[in-house]
Amino acid sequence: MSRTNAVADKVFYNGIVYSMDQKSRVAQGLAVSGNTIIAVGSNQEVLSLRGPHTQVYDLKGKAVIPGLIDTHTHLFWAAVSELDGELFIPESIEQLLEYIRVKAIQLPKGEWIYLPNTYPARLKEHRYPTIDQLDEVAPHHPVFIDGVYSGRANSCALRMAGIKEGANASSTLSALRKCIKRREYDLADCKEGIKILQRRYNEMGITSVVDGASNELGIKALCQLYRQKELSLRVACTLVVSDADKVEEEAKKYSNIVDIPSEWVKLSFIKIMLDGGILTCTAFMKQGYGNAAFAFDIPEGYRGVINYNSSQIIPFIDRAYEFGYQMSAHCIGDGALQVLLEAYRIYNEKFNDITDRRFSIIHGDFTDDAALDMIKFLKLVLLFQPAWHFKDAGFINEMLSKDVMDIFLPYSKYVEKGIHAAAGSDHMVKYDPLMSHNPYNPFCALYNMLTRRTYDGHVIGEEHCIDREQALRFYTEKAAYATFEEDKKGCLKAGKLADFVVLSKDYFECPVEDIPSINALLTVVGGKVVFDRMYGENDEA
Repeated sequence: MSRTNAVADKVFYNGIVYSMDQKSRVAQGLAVSGNTIIAVGSNQEVLSLRGPHTQVYDLKGKAVIPGLIDTHTHLFWAAVSELDGELFIPESIEQLLEYIRVKAIQLPKGEWIYLPNTYPARLKEHRYPTIDQLDEVAPHHPVFIDGVYSGRANSCALRMAGIKEGANASSTLSALRKCIKRREYDLADCKEGIKILQRRYNEMGITSVVDGASNELGIKALCQLYRQKELSLRVACTLVVSDADKVEEEAKKYSNIVDIPSEWVKLSFIKIMLDGGILTCTAFMKQGYGNAAFAFDIPEGYRGVINYNSSQIIPFIDRAYEFGYQMSAHCIGDGALQVLLEAYRIYNEKFNDITDRRFSIIHGDFTDDAALDMIKFLKLVLLFQPAWHFKDAGFINEMLSKDVMDIFLPYSKYVEKGIHAAAGSDHMVKYDPLMSHNPYNPFCALYNMLTRRTYDGHVIGEEHCIDREQALRFYTEKAAYATFEEDKKGCLKAGKLADFVVLSKDYFECPVEDIPSINALLTVVGGKVVFDRMYGENDEA
């Protein structure tokens, strides 16, 4: 324990404190002053820092870990997704058609029935219902099933959207979405949604996130919540751009909104959308989607969607470099990754050294040895999401060849190669930690990294399992590194922010099959108890 003359505001003792520092030290307690840890050590050491007004917490032998960091979520989207009621997410075509049938009875003829974030891979049949099936249950209502990068609509919807036979997928989706009347959320809505969702995150031990597609209203809501002492989640924001010439203007506008300490909210990333999604066969792959006919009507040799070539990416990298932001890209397929890595390599070789900038790759689901070697050489950060394996490896295994599946989220390779990588969820909609798209329960993600077991019980790619400490580091120390914050958080030691979680079960000692059921008993952010099912005494806001 580091020596200190400070008096602690809070002392936590009689626990098993996994520091996750470089030496993997385990202690019995920790002491906090203000928003900072001042000591991690034995019961005697931390209790010696008590003063007359110190709050003392008996951890009763429970395990403590650093606050978890989700490095890819869509906080602002998910926060408002269920403000008006629970969002229906079907698990089969039968469920989906029954929902539409009931809605068609309830709604006036001609009113749209809209199902957002509904993917064929997440349906038991691994396909969308046919147009005829949709027409049968809703002949007089336009129906649009929106899978972000793909979708399915009935005849009424296609007719009302003015879609002609032979129209391409992109224009069809755009025309359909223009017909959907979405509620416009205001600042009060955003604040309310964030308050709901941050509590859910805190319940799972999540204390920091990287938001993958930030907006002005959401950032304003975070800043107001902080000033009102109601913010319990640290957020690194991302600006999604499509025009390199507008990066400076847009980034300045977003940055100027942030008027609170950067340890709570900051604009970190500039992001482009490079390809589509694997669940809709629009991720850009090196090989074609040869086995995907069972789910999609796609031409032979189809490889997915790519929005930029390497030379077109370079101006975005240059703007991020010039204005001091971290460059990133939505990049799922191995073909898209090849394009992105070539752009990074060329820029590093011909223009500026990027190896100290921690530029990143969002998703990077398919990484062979050559790609991992280049990621390591350029010191890029791979922001991956185990949820895609946990929920969808079975579907993807049917769709892609064995050699491609061998490089699908190869966790063990990240460790063996020593690349910088960090885990997240890609949470987009719903509040439930497991039923959300995507599940944001970090303990399910950790379980998947340890076992390669999927949501439906199959083990796929067992050779890429990693151990418990390696997996947890992807949510702690390595996640803090991804946003240049390893000096502030990611492990428990004197001088770091007091962000930590008391667990319902000991992650390191419980049976592996118990890990998905772990949750937080107590969550502390900046020295403040923000969630408490252990003592029942949350700190006053």
